[in-house]
Amino acid sequence: MRHLKSLIALIPILFCVASVAAQNSTVAVAPMQFRGLMPVIEVKLNGQGPFAFMIDTGAGMQADIDTSVAVRLKLRPNGRAINGDPSGENDREVETTTIDSIAFAGAEFRNVTAVVRPQRITKDYPDVDGILGFALFTDYLLTLDYRSMQVRLARGALPAANGADILSFEIENRIPVIEVAIGKIRVRAHVDSGNLVAGFILPEELVEQLPLLSPPVMVGRARSVTNQIEIKQAQLRDTIHIGGFDYPQATITFPALSDTNVGLKVLREFGLTFDQKNRRMKLERKVK
Repeated sequence: MRHLKSLIALIPILFCVASVAAQNSTVAVAPMQFRGLMPVIEVKLNGQGPFAFMIDTGAGMQADIDTSVAVRLKLRPNGRAINGDPSGENDREVETTTIDSIAFAGAEFRNVTAVVRPQRITKDYPDVDGILGFALFTDYLLTLDYRSMQVRLARGALPAANGADILSFEIENRIPVIEVAIGKIRVRAHVDSGNLVAGFILPEELVEQLPLLSPPVMVGRARSVTNQIEIKQAQLRDTIHIGGFDYPQATITFPALSDTNVGLKVLREFGLTFDQKNRRMKLERKVK
């Protein structure tokens, strides 16, 4: 908000009040609930539903729906897209379709391009109908409030980045990327609310540069939409810094499929607000 100087005091006061109100113009509030480890909201597609959808900031498409949903809504394929993970390995072609309307809590998105594929990539994967990607929310302030279990959409803008609780981000392949510090090393990190595996996933070549408190141990396998990898964990000696929030001697998982990844196990501590137009992200820590 810009402060205007004037000889008439009343006018700038009224202007400032109006500007603040405009910045806090809420469009929609939807409750979140967990299906397994996955937070979902209920949406309607072409007036039908409700359907359970996750909001995934690590997903670059507008929407991603299960094949059964496409059949139920009688959606016809109208194109093809490359579907894969950030590694670029084993990418595959999938069909796309157009959903006339996606609606929740009074907000509506028209003519949405959606990828069509099976959503349950493993037998333990939560039973959901689809995903809403980061690219769907370019016109709104998107808040994922894991403290109060709400998704909120609003009009307006976040204040300027301060390096503490409001961070700048870049958009790469329609995914938000921030800078985090691991000890004295600064790295790029995907903000990935769809990563249910770990709070911090690091590239193996980065882990090799870091002092560890414990040797790496294999803890299992993780699966993306196109790949399956063995994952290891270790405890850092250093502190991970996300803006003004610190994670001393954090447990890390590796290898990442590309850049460092901050997942839901960390993000759920916060209320996160994304301002895509100005490329800013606000973090509000959950009060324990």
